[in-house]
Amino acid sequence: MRKMKVPAYFGPLFLSMCIATVFLVPMAYTQTQTATAQSSSAQSATFFISCSTSGDAGIDTYYTGVFEIGAKPSNQKRGPYSPAYTVDGGKTWLWPAVLSQSVLDHFQAYLTQKGYKFKPGSSSACDVKPTEAATKAAQHKRAYEGGGCSSCGKVVETGWKDTP
Repeated sequence: MRKMKVPAYFGPLFLSMCIATVFLVPMAYTQTQTATAQSSSAQSATFFISCSTSGDAGIDTYYTGVFEIGAKPSNQKRGPYSPAYTVDGGKTWLWPAVLSQSVLDHFQAYLTQKGYKFKPGSSSACDVKPTEAATKAAQHKRAYEGGGCSSCGKVVETGWKDTP
């Protein structure tokens, strides 16, 4: 076998690389765990919705239950082919888009099937919030504290929830 002559500075260089590995690998592993935990908590964030029909003289106003819609917060802005939807004028985007009007359409189909008399609502009669508590509070405010109309029928909380 042929002997190789190795320069003298390779010994300390090799030793310093081993020491650096011992300290840097655990730090990288910890950072990876932190990033994974942060991304999984971001993935669990979702939005909740509640909708109602419109009120009118002698006609009851029907409210859905508050339920999760499965959309996640996103910085994805809506483009011509993007399925993103904003709930607050462009500050927060939902991904994928769950349009309030489609939830309201399903609810109104349910009410029609049950034979209830109601005035169809618009998507502005829906509350979409990042927490269940905030959505329940918005629904309560709209149903009981919004001023309403004195000649309207009663408020009916159906508990209905859209199922995919």
